[in-house]
Amino acid sequence: MLADSADVYRLASRLAVPDLAQVAGAAGVMSVLQLSAYYSGRSLRHSVAQALEFQSGAVELRLSFEGLSLASPLRQPIKRERMDKLNAVLLKVKFSRLGDQVQLPYGGSLWLIQRAAGSHVHGIIIAPAAPELPYSAIVNAIDAYLPEAIREIPLRN
Repeated sequence: MLADSADVYRLASRLAVPDLAQVAGAAGVMSVLQLSAYYSGRSLRHSVAQALEFQSGAVELRLSFEGLSLASPLRQPIKRERMDKLNAVLLKVKFSRLGDQVQLPYGGSLWLIQRAAGSHVHGIIIAPAAPELPYSAIVNAIDAYLPEAIREIPLRN
């Protein structure tokens, strides 16, 4: 495991983001998609986004950024249709059977994408700047249907 990939795994804990399996197991939650974005070069704030799908049909995005002193994550509703389109891409590329992208660049930006439903959690690490199929389909789907999850906020000098 690359040093950067270990850092992306620890990011949610460092930002005090609630445990993915516990969030997915909460009453009324159908599934959770979590995206931890770890940026190389430290010009951007690392972030963790959780898209929660509720049994009511509502979808809520919760965003946490490293270095921002917020009492709780930023929250915003997401249109159900956008989440359905993203889920369709994940199903098409067989996300639940994918492993990490091979030959991750050392020192490059990384995304840890995890999906949880009930007690099942699956995740992969990808390099969003240089993915090959099927990982590029996932990156493109996130760019198209859930761009708020990867909002880049620069560090202030």
